[in-house]
Amino acid sequence: MIMRTTLILKRSALVAAAVLVASACGSGGDESSSIEVVATTSILGDITSNLIDGAAALTTIMPPGADPHEFEPSARQVAALRSADLIIANGLGLEESLEDVLRAAVEDGVVLLEIGPEVDPLPLEDAGAYDPHIWLDPVRMIEAVDLITSALTDLDGSVDWIAGASTYRAELQTLDGWIEEQFDSIDASSRVLFTGHQAFGYFAARYGFDVVATILPGATTTVEPSASGFAAVIEALEASSVQAVFTDITESQSLAEQLANQVDRTVAVVPLYVGALGPEGSGADTYLGLMSWNVEAIKTVFEQ
Repeated sequence: MIMRTTLILKRSALVAAAVLVASACGSGGDESSSIEVVATTSILGDITSNLIDGAAALTTIMPPGADPHEFEPSARQVAALRSADLIIANGLGLEESLEDVLRAAVEDGVVLLEIGPEVDPLPLEDAGAYDPHIWLDPVRMIEAVDLITSALTDLDGSVDWIAGASTYRAELQTLDGWIEEQFDSIDASSRVLFTGHQAFGYFAARYGFDVVATILPGATTTVEPSASGFAAVIEALEASSVQAVFTDITESQSLAEQLANQVDRTVAVVPLYVGALGPEGSGADTYLGLMSWNVEAIKTVFEQ
């Protein structure tokens, strides 16, 4: 378990950075810097914090635990977005409540980097729509690191951003290899996921899983299933052999619990950290920690 120990050490080392970067009021960073960078989500904030390492001022809009699908910014956060030099956003419709503000910021001359459209997004069933949950694939986050590094270099070429990003890039590569190893013992035919909403497409594609059904009918937590849709989900659960329904810890667990109670076998409801980092000390308070925490939770279910 050398890899597990390595991840724990890395996770502990990054907690302090995450605390400084992500706050409910959305402030943080090195105020003496001439570059103002704003990240929309707690996950992007943590990733960016590992790249700038104090060489720019960083503000993270969404705190740990905030569902990006439902988050509403404060007036102070709107002002931070519109006064930034660079905004790092997920895009693909994830930051639903920020779209007007982001558009206004671009009109004000702010540079907007939307990661999602640049990392080969996966299409959803809806025509023209793409899955926004790109961060659940560490390999795509390596691409995100390169994109952010390039944007920072364009803003200030006097800083060697590439050298600063190389260590974190290597950690993401190590994380990806470790995840592969954790699932080596799970037969390919058994790698089936039943999830709360359509959030695990990238994770499933990267690590050979099949998402057989979701409780909510789309890639957002803001849409409730119809009566007929929920009945169909119950049928899908009964027809499958899954032992657990994996949900987002930031969303209500009641629908998942109702669903699990409708079948004749025991089905666990297992919350995962999907859309946001966990609180300090949760083990999911950095991106590396979030991914390793989720992988271990999923692996535990399959090993039962």
